[in-house]
Amino acid sequence: MSHALIARSRDLRRLQDEGYALRVVDQAYLLVDNVPYVTVQGEVHEGTLVMDLTLNDDTTVKPTTHVAYWAGEFPYGANGEKLLALLHDSTKKTAISDSLPPAFQLSAKPAGGYRNYHHKVTTYAEILGREARQLDPNVTAQQWKVTIDDDDHSVFHFADTASARQNTTDLARKLQPERVAIVGVGGTGAYVLDMVAKTWVREIHLFDDDPFLQHNAFRSPGSVSRNELERGPIKSDFHARRYSSMHKGVVAHDTRIDDTNVEQLGTFDTVFLCMDGHPIKARILETCLSHNTLLVDVGMGLHRAGDSLAGTLRTTAFYSGHRDHAEHCMDLAGDDADGEYDRNAQLAELNALNAALAVIKWKKVRGVYNDLTRELNCEYVIDGNKLMNSFCIDPPT
Repeated sequence: MSHALIARSRDLRRLQDEGYALRVVDQAYLLVDNVPYVTVQGEVHEGTLVMDLTLNDDTTVKPTTHVAYWAGEFPYGANGEKLLALLHDSTKKTAISDSLPPAFQLSAKPAGGYRNYHHKVTTYAEILGREARQLDPNVTAQQWKVTIDDDDHSVFHFADTASARQNTTDLARKLQPERVAIVGVGGTGAYVLDMVAKTWVREIHLFDDDPFLQHNAFRSPGSVSRNELERGPIKSDFHARRYSSMHKGVVAHDTRIDDTNVEQLGTFDTVFLCMDGHPIKARILETCLSHNTLLVDVGMGLHRAGDSLAGTLRTTAFYSGHRDHAEHCMDLAGDDADGEYDRNAQLAELNALNAALAVIKWKKVRGVYNDLTRELNCEYVIDGNKLMNSFCIDPPT
């Protein structure tokens, strides 16, 4: 909630954009960490400013008091004297709340009071910081440190300030209960992972036992080092390792889906099927439908058109009660005469587009995006630059 509050409040957002490290405690106190000051020993340390928050409809309004608190040692000037002029009424720490340590009360009152919290924070930080800069000119409270998530249940290792900033945390929360599987993390599957790893889903399971080879580096998100390639990683392990640095729920399965393990896909809420035509696709489809699992299947068919490439990208969705279009859209037999996903040229931008269309379809079904026609199949034709919908549940009138 603190990140959403900061994002909605212009003065707090401005402070964060300028590099101040902000926290909100109990929806009642604003904390500003890493504020430099001078100690009694004449050393430059960092402390925390604490301020009462005045809110209206979960956004800040003009502060009602000029008083602040200081959670640090007693502040001194660069000349070695106590900053008594900054203290409110006592040189002893006082209790603020059960959630905060005792702190000194500070008083710096401008004429007319503080306009907003940006005005208040920068004023106090400057009073303390200018003394510290006389001893060390390089110190500053504006350190642009990564914001740590204060939610113990978050799937991220650091705060999702993007959703808060865009005021879309309610939409992000719609995906929070989901367990997602990605079958095949070569080109398109790796881009699906890249996008899903930035959502609030509980878990992301990767199924692929193929090695990550040199050509994969040219159609996967991000860059790959020569040393990484020489280790001969398995695709699922390679991508899980990279994205686990951001998302806590990425799980690698060094196996391919076959008749012995296909049933486990029914335990997921959503399955992204990013693999070439294969007889197992029919089993995957039936498994997902029988367990009310959303299945999003992708396909890419490219061919030479003279001295250029042409073709189509496909995204097809299946969920309970909607499977009759499968024979028209998917290569369920795995012997498509035209050649399918694995035998065609694959380029990074097309893999990324195919993945984006698949993730957008998933988010439409889950209510993140508006879905007027509820199309079950979408095809992008490269040479005509057209998106064509078919098998619409609510066709346009």
